[in-house]
Amino acid sequence: MKALLLDLDKTLVNVEDHTDYCAALRELEARGFSPRAAGPETYWGKCTKRVMDILISLEGGAWSAANEIVERYELWGAAASTPMPYLAEFLEAVKGAPKAVVTLLSPRPTAYVLQRHGIAVDAVVAREPGIRPKPSPDPVLKALERLGVGEAVMVGDSEWDEAAANAAGVPFVAVTNGRTQHRFKTKYVAENLRGAIEILLHAFKIGKT
Repeated sequence: MKALLLDLDKTLVNVEDHTDYCAALRELEARGFSPRAAGPETYWGKCTKRVMDILISLEGGAWSAANEIVERYELWGAAASTPMPYLAEFLEAVKGAPKAVVTLLSPRPTAYVLQRHGIAVDAVVAREPGIRPKPSPDPVLKALERLGVGEAVMVGDSEWDEAAANAAGVPFVAVTNGRTQHRFKTKYVAENLRGAIEILLHAFKIGKT
């Protein structure tokens, strides 16, 4: 059975809409942080995208300092987070598959969100020192390593997720959350988690029969 790699924010749980990334951005810019690199265009808010571009631009102590600022706001967002439509149905359908969360959130808000919403997984790869974040393939490859598997399917809602999956050689199922405009290249596109269940079951034989 293939393993399942799951993005967290806006795939399983909505954290972004409850996180003040604009306040985080103002604090980062006041400290002199600015992006030197940029990930793929996606549907995130402008502040969220710029914050993530800053984080993928940094290393070492600068990254740690910036990450500490962002994590504080993400913890507040995690406390108010809400499940995405059909989350319970999705988790029930795929409960037999080995699963890892691969997320751009930092570890503490990730752990809080998983506990708050009762999401059980076998491994987690969050925004951690020493692992280049999505859109790099590194977190996807690390998730495979932590699960001890060689094959997986990834489910995510953003073009950053797809870029990471493609770079790691992992098939990708996109969840549009109702968007009619997107930049996904995969042929596996679902409107929501209920649609993702159908794709996983019929295209990849993951889920209940």
